[in-house]
Parts: sequence; structure tokens; C-alpha cells
Amino acid sequence: MNNKLKSRIGYASGDIYGGGAFMIFSLLFMNFLVLVEGLPVVATTIIIFIGRLWDAITDPIMGRISDKTRSRFGRRRIFFLIGIIPVFLSFFMLFYSFGIGSITGKIVYYTLAYMFFGTVFSIVMVPYNAILSDMTSDYNERTSYTTVRMICSGAAALICAVVPSIIIKSLGHEQNGPLQIPGYLVMGLIFGAVFGLCWLVVFWGTRERENLPAPEKISLAAWMSIFSNKAYKNLLGIFLPFQIAVDLVLALFIFYIDIVVRQYQNYELVVGTLLVCSMLLMAAQGALAEKKGKAFPLLIGIPVWMMSTIVFIWLDSSVSIITLCILAVLIAVGSSAGNLSTWSMLTDIYDIDEIRTGKRREGLYAGMTTFLRKFASGVAVLLMGFGLQALGFDQNEYSVLKASGAAFDPAAYAQSSIVWGIKWMFVLIPFILLSICLFFAIKNKITKQRFDAVLKGIDEFKVRGNIDSLSDQETADILIASGSAKEKLWGK
Repeated sequence: MNNKLKSRIGYASGDIYGGGAFMIFSLLFMNFLVLVEGLPVVATTIIIFIGRLWDAITDPIMGRISDKTRSRFGRRRIFFLIGIIPVFLSFFMLFYSFGIGSITGKIVYYTLAYMFFGTVFSIVMVPYNAILSDMTSDYNERTSYTTVRMICSGAAALICAVVPSIIIKSLGHEQNGPLQIPGYLVMGLIFGAVFGLCWLVVFWGTRERENLPAPEKISLAAWMSIFSNKAYKNLLGIFLPFQIAVDLVLALFIFYIDIVVRQYQNYELVVGTLLVCSMLLMAAQGALAEKKGKAFPLLIGIPVWMMSTIVFIWLDSSVSIITLCILAVLIAVGSSAGNLSTWSMLTDIYDIDEIRTGKRREGLYAGMTTFLRKFASGVAVLLMGFGLQALGFDQNEYSVLKASGAAFDPAAYAQSSIVWGIKWMFVLIPFILLSICLFFAIKNKITKQRFDAVLKGIDEFKVRGNIDSLSDQETADILIASGSAKEKLWGK
């Protein structure tokens, strides 16, 4: 195996965990806590919110730790080894309560289990999100690496959207409930082991730059200084609304399919179509990004997703499965564009920060970005839970009604405020978030030409201490990309 292929496969393998664990968590965790373990819906959303709040501590700290670490295995790669066993344990613990009987006891246990999961996620994913800038400084090659990563993530997400439920039903029970506990136990053991071992592959396939300078002490002001980076703030305007939209669509999708259009029997087919098309479209999105710039796929994909979202307003139980699958394909155009663009754009921010400050702070940015993404998502899911409660929706009650056969009138239920509330939450909130994402994508100023000028400027500062030898166009490109005046570059 040649070094480039080894490097791409090794790097991409990290998102077997990132994409796979995220998919299982998004599709099954709330369902497991509410219907299998019997926890209230609001208590479940509070558990998730507390876990995301805990990330306010772990993500930025982990970013700083990885920046400061010096070992024979590197400052990032060492954590891929350290995380193997904790990744296995933390995922398994999300789906098994070791016989705890009381509701209060389960709430406490799953809160701690999710905090543990979030901590371990930070240990491996924060260094992982920072390492690509060490592996290559080429603008298009970074896009290529991210494309392979997103394809791997999509494949893992597809498997994790289908196989866990097969295991759960085969070893547990067909119906949601406590009888599925053995299935969740085995599923947690199997996928925890897979997710743990993938980090051995990441360690094997990645590399880091050598001869790093001694780490500096970071003050609170230094932490906050990353928000003076205009390119980073614009990226957050793209990244956060997109990721929250993805999280809410995944969280609400099962409710929309089951309650609004009453086609739960086709749920796996629709979700599978969405995930397969997202994965297949990733290569095309990557080629488009390399040719037109990393933000360009957003300018096509996000409007397509927004237009398809509007259609969901008029759907009801008479909609055909073909229509649902077509809409899933259109959503995939947007989701693949967003995932490819946002993650590949993040790595360029590290170099823009370096020409502004004269420092390499990948871990700081990766930690803060991971925290902001999870915290914002946690708040959104918490509000969704309270929203469903305010609508009067009780998932346990709904499941009992469905199981009661003749006593349940689906047509009558479809006219209730609950159905209309879920429909508008599913349509309106993602549409607003995607509009914000598109607005900031249009404002993006980082092109390949400007990024190449930034790299050239960094080299000039290291050799000469200034960029006076650069052409007027290169200097102008650096100033536009960095959002800084010339006399303030390199921490001056």
C-alpha cells in the first residue's frame, strides 16, 4: 500500500467513530432511554443537555492539552492510542445500566455515562480534528483528505443506521420496550469494540510535523482571542447552523415519518436512501470544491435542501414512498455539501491564525469548535424536548395507542396540534438555520489563491520576519484572508 493511500485510509478511519457513533446516538439514544429504560422525555433531553454542558469544560481543555503534549508518538497521535479502551467502555455504557431499577438512579447513571462518553469523544476527536493541517498544507489535498473522511463517515453512518436495529430486534424484541435490553447490550459491545479499534488504524495511518516549538501558557484572553479571527467567526456562521440543522432533522425525522405521514414501516428505506446518496455524492462535492473552492458546494447544496424542506409542509399519509425517497436524495445534496465544506474549511483556519499570531494553535480551535458544535446542538435538542412536551406529545402514550389497534384512529390523530407542531418544527427550524448557513457561505473570502498566499506569507515571516518581498496581489490576498492590517500580522 502506497503512503498516500495509507495516509488517507488511516485518517478517514477516525470518522468511523465520529460518523457511526453519532448516528447510533442520534437515532437510538433518546428512544432507548424513553421506551426501553422508561425515562421521561424531558429528563432525557436534560441528560443530553448536561452532557453537552460538560463539553464546555472537556473540549477546549483537550484542545489545549493536545497543543502542549510532546511525546515520541506525537502531540495528537498519542491520544488515539490512549482512547482505544475508553472509547469501547463509554459507548457500551450508554446502552446498559447494570441492573439499576429506580428511575432516579437511571437518570443519575445515564447522565454520568453520557458525560463519560463526551469526555472520551473529546480525547480522540479534538486531536483528530486538528491533525490534518500537520499532514498536508496543500489546499486541494486537504479537500481530498476530507472527501475520503466524509465518505468513510457516510458509510459508517449507513451501517450504523441499519445494523444496530437488526441486532436489537434479533436478540431482544421486535417492539420497543424493556424486552430489547439484551439486544442493546450486545449492540453496545459490538459497536464499542469496532469504534475502539478504529483508533488503532488512525494511529497507524496518520503523521505529524516534527520540531515543534515549546508550548506557551494560554490565558483566558488568549482563549477568547480566537474570536477576533474574522475568518473563524465567518466559518462558525456556516458550521454551527448547518450542524444544528442536521442534528434536529435526524432527531425529528422519526417523529415526522411515524406521526405526520404515518409511514414508520418505510423509515429505514428513507433514511438509508438519504445516507447512501450523501456518501455517493461526497466524491462529486469534493471534486467541485477542488475546482471552485471549498464554499462553492454550499452555494448549490444548501438551496436544494431548503427547497426540499418546504415540500414537507404539504405532505400527509397519502404521500408515496417514491416521493419521500426523492426528497431524501435532495436533502442528501445539501448534507453532503455541508459536511464536506465545513470540515475542510476548518483546517485552513489554523494557517490563517498562524499568519495573524505567529503561533500554531490547532488544538485550541479544534477544541472550541467541537464544544460550540455540541453545546449548540444540546441546547437545540433540549428546546425540542420541551417543545414536544408543550405540544402535549407523550411518546409512551402514543406507542400504547398504536398498539391498541381499533382504539387508535390514525386519521383523527393526524389532525391534532401535535402533528402540526412536529411538522412545522421539522420544516421551519431547519429552513431558518440553513438560511443563516447560506448567508455566511456567500460571505466567505477564503479561496485557493488567497490561502496559497497565506502559506507563502507564513514562510516569509519565518525566514525574513516580514512579507515585503511578496507581490502586491499576494499581500492583498493575505490581508483579505486574515482580516488583519499588514502591521498587525505575525502577532505584531
